[in-house]
Amino acid sequence: MSDNFDKLMNSKISASTEKKAVPPPPKPKRSKAKRALLWIVIVLCLLVLLVCGTAVWGYTVSVDEHILPNVYVGNVAIGGMTREEADKALRDAGFDALAGQSLAVRLPAGAKFAVDYLRSGAVMGRNEAVDTAYALGHGSNVFSNLWGWAESRLVPVHIEPDTQNLDEQYIRACMDEGILSLDGKLNQTAWVADVPTERLLIFKGAGGVELDTDELYRAVEGALRAGQTELRFDTLKKEPAMPNLEDIYSQIAVEPVNAWYSETFEVMPEVVGVSFDLEQAAQLWQEAMIGEQVVVPLIITQPQYTAEQLRSLLFRDLLGAQITYYYGSTAERINNIRLAASKLDGLVLLPGQTFSYNDVVGQRTVEAGFQVAKAYSDGQEVDELGGGICQVSSTLYGATLYARLKIVSRQNHYFKVGYLDYGLDATVSWRQPDFKFRNDKDFPIKLAAYLNEDDQSLVVEVWGTDMDGIKVKLYSQVEPIYDSEYWDVQIGNSVKTFGDLYDANGDYLDTTYINSGIYYFHDEDIEWPDGVEKHLSDAFAPQEKTDPYAF
Repeated sequence: MSDNFDKLMNSKISASTEKKAVPPPPKPKRSKAKRALLWIVIVLCLLVLLVCGTAVWGYTVSVDEHILPNVYVGNVAIGGMTREEADKALRDAGFDALAGQSLAVRLPAGAKFAVDYLRSGAVMGRNEAVDTAYALGHGSNVFSNLWGWAESRLVPVHIEPDTQNLDEQYIRACMDEGILSLDGKLNQTAWVADVPTERLLIFKGAGGVELDTDELYRAVEGALRAGQTELRFDTLKKEPAMPNLEDIYSQIAVEPVNAWYSETFEVMPEVVGVSFDLEQAAQLWQEAMIGEQVVVPLIITQPQYTAEQLRSLLFRDLLGAQITYYYGSTAERINNIRLAASKLDGLVLLPGQTFSYNDVVGQRTVEAGFQVAKAYSDGQEVDELGGGICQVSSTLYGATLYARLKIVSRQNHYFKVGYLDYGLDATVSWRQPDFKFRNDKDFPIKLAAYLNEDDQSLVVEVWGTDMDGIKVKLYSQVEPIYDSEYWDVQIGNSVKTFGDLYDANGDYLDTTYINSGIYYFHDEDIEWPDGVEKHLSDAFAPQEKTDPYAF
């Protein structure tokens, strides 16, 4: 029954429902603005979630101790490595090879400077390369770090150590040092004549040259970029002008001069002859590089005699000597001989100097130490102050003949002297006559005059330098002369003196005329005819003039 009742009731309800359906309650209506706001909120939420996630991700990348993946320094892969690992990888790969080098720049004249690769910015150091690589993805901006990480996943990241920006200020400072060095090397004497090494050194560019500094900087920059270790640069704004070679020649060219003796008998040094070829010098200068030493050979002409040679030759040889004896002379005469000889002893004559016996011995006075002794005067034997000094002048004359010196003035005695043969004497008196000769040799001569008490001799020597070895043998030709009235009465002799010349080997060379003169007899030696009383002074034989001796 219960079941039937339930069925009945359900059927009624169903019927009732079919008869009248009840509508559902109406849904609330939403505006378009609310829908847009909703989407905005949703998007914002998603963005917040994305940003937060990205930030977290970026932070994770930023704090990672590893370098981003796919990173290269040059050809060395260091991606994913720690700093220490990357440093080791670069060191093992020889990364420091160029970073530790310098570019050596050579300028003219040997000037140079160096540019450090590392300091110039041309290359990175190992630490800098590691820092640069690690900086990728490890900056202060986590999003940039994440972007760098993502980018490195897609394409390799290359860090080129040799493409950095150059430090122009540093490079130009290096250039300034090099230019200063160049100026110092070129700021020197333009030329030097080095006679000992027989070279004329001309410095091409002396006084300074102007480099093209902008061109130099570009050359240095290019060399650094190319990894060069050496660079030669000699580009100038203006080529140096050739020096005035003729002016240089006029300053150094000298003729050779032998060493010589001053008036104080000091040996003056020789002068070496110096010259050079002007055309050769110009060619060598043109071929030389800027700053180079132009080496021009000097033409050296040595003099015939140096100071050392002259000293060794000085008074080396006995050129001529004469000895006479003063047997039977009084003490007064010997005193005069000794005094006159002392005036000659040690006397030096330079080449070209003329000797005057009267000038050297001086006036014969009591104050000068001379005494009265026998002498010839106007054809008479008289007592005279200074008697006997003619023996000194005659002995000196003979020595000068053997030395082949130039006789300037000489007169023979009126009578033949007892201490010398014909033609070898020279009479003197105060003022006139005088005995003079000249040193016509190339070297000085020195006289030596001394008395030898043992054999009562007077010796006069001429010392000098014998360059040819020629010796002379003196002899005289004696011819009698007769009285003009009594032609058979000999009153003296006419004498001509000659010298035969022989070379160093003793071979005859030539005969030279020396002098001529007349020597009269003393009255007691003339044999007049019986019953004729005549003196020499009454004779009228001509007196020949004395000719100077000339070799």
